[in-house]
Amino acid sequence: MAMSKVLKIIDKILQIITLIVAITMAVIAVINVYMVKSTSSSIKDYEDFNGHYDYIIVLGCGIIDNSIPTDLMVDRLDMAIRLYEDGAAPRILLSGDHRVDDYNEVAVMKNYMLDRGIPEDVIECDDLGLSTSETMERAVRLFDVESAVIVTQEYHLSRAVYLARNYGIDCEGVIATGHTFVAQPYYSAREYLARVKDFILCLVF
Repeated sequence: MAMSKVLKIIDKILQIITLIVAITMAVIAVINVYMVKSTSSSIKDYEDFNGHYDYIIVLGCGIIDNSIPTDLMVDRLDMAIRLYEDGAAPRILLSGDHRVDDYNEVAVMKNYMLDRGIPEDVIECDDLGLSTSETMERAVRLFDVESAVIVTQEYHLSRAVYLARNYGIDCEGVIATGHTFVAQPYYSAREYLARVKDFILCLVF
């Protein structure tokens, strides 16, 4: 009899855990669908974009040997260059990580653009854009950005546009294309959870 009671209690606990997990997964899915749907009309392919904004914002995403941009970064920078040359915005804001001396994303990003003929005086750099949220918050607070076209990969654009709007930036996003990434499933899975984190962040702050 005692064992039967224990088994019933264990069964009830498992049911509760299963219910909590199911609810959590449903909430995560709903948040992701909401963020993607609410920003979808503002995310454009290069061919479909014809807007004009104050800034082009380029989000950092890794460098090699403190001198070479990753393929992810190259695609973002190349798209930003195309947009600048098309007249999408008169200024470019490069945002990335430079917390330590031997890792300087924004310097690598800037050098890449200078090497391809972008005038130095149109480039501004935020070397403490350590996350998408921090990039958008600092763009407003430190660089007085009111409107922008945001350049990053498609999987990342919904969250980037959502966060920019949360901080009051009038914006659209343009998809950075070029390379195919074998790690794309990992990037997408990480983004799935990052959307939830930043959705909650927007509610709190």
